[in-house]
Amino acid sequence: MSEITVTPITVSETIGTEAIGAGTAGEAFADALTACGVAPKDGDILVVSSKVVSLYEGGLIRLADVVPSRKARFLGRVFGKDPHKLQVLMETGRVLLVVPLRWILSAPGMRGMMVERSPNPEAMLEGYRNINNFTFVVRAHATYLDEAGIDHTNSPDGYVTVLPPDPCAAARKIREEIRDRFGAEVAVIVTDTVTCVGRIGSQDIAIGFSGIDPITRATFSDDLFGVPRSGGIDVVIDSIAGLAGLVMGQTTERTPAVLVRGLSYAPEREEDAGRGMGILGYPPGAQGRITFYALVATVWFRLVNLLSFSRWPKRTRSV
Repeated sequence: MSEITVTPITVSETIGTEAIGAGTAGEAFADALTACGVAPKDGDILVVSSKVVSLYEGGLIRLADVVPSRKARFLGRVFGKDPHKLQVLMETGRVLLVVPLRWILSAPGMRGMMVERSPNPEAMLEGYRNINNFTFVVRAHATYLDEAGIDHTNSPDGYVTVLPPDPCAAARKIREEIRDRFGAEVAVIVTDTVTCVGRIGSQDIAIGFSGIDPITRATFSDDLFGVPRSGGIDVVIDSIAGLAGLVMGQTTERTPAVLVRGLSYAPEREEDAGRGMGILGYPPGAQGRITFYALVATVWFRLVNLLSFSRWPKRTRSV
């Protein structure tokens, strides 16, 4: 197995409003690679932050230019949210779920756990009371995005950034510009940060890709003992995004990209061209059916469990 390296690509200055009309994301990342003395090679993977891609894709929005609708103003008053930001969110997608972080944090156990994990507990508690009191979850790019991926942090004052409308197309353009500049065939992954379902915390995942097959295709292949296994559809691009996210960071690192070298991957398949993140998403109408079937099966299990008239078994194994 070859050595796998993850090289941070840092920038000397914060990227902000000057990115508007100043070129393309591909050119910006190519310049950053050159400045860091890194020359991509065939087979490398360039993992880039969606924030920087958005800045060059027209995703930096001045809130003063946003005109809130009547619905945005009404919902903003009810949920304590800036109607300008809420208007941008509503234009991005439909709200699937609302997470009442302010209420959740009122539970003593949750409050204590969050205080332990914050370097500034007072600012954290104030933030959840007045800024992130309710989080609206929108499904897009085959995942669930807090606030539709709209970000006011690490953005110039008075601005927010929205995700690129087609992150896979953006990844493809970056890949082509890297090839034109360096003559290397690389894969590109665009990342964003999402909340981990069932866990307290967040992680970088992929919201766009180009030049790499996003998944493995080995479901029900034989395991080491010749038994067909139900796994085998690994989301490769998410694993790479999570690794890169640890290096890029979330605050003041000024590391908008990393270059991964030595990792073997399958190339993007020609028959998947144009499908984008749809490769990872549920087919149309499937999500509702899956939810319904899961609820029915769970209720059925609970009923059968009650009808068994016996306690839940204790562990009997010695190891």
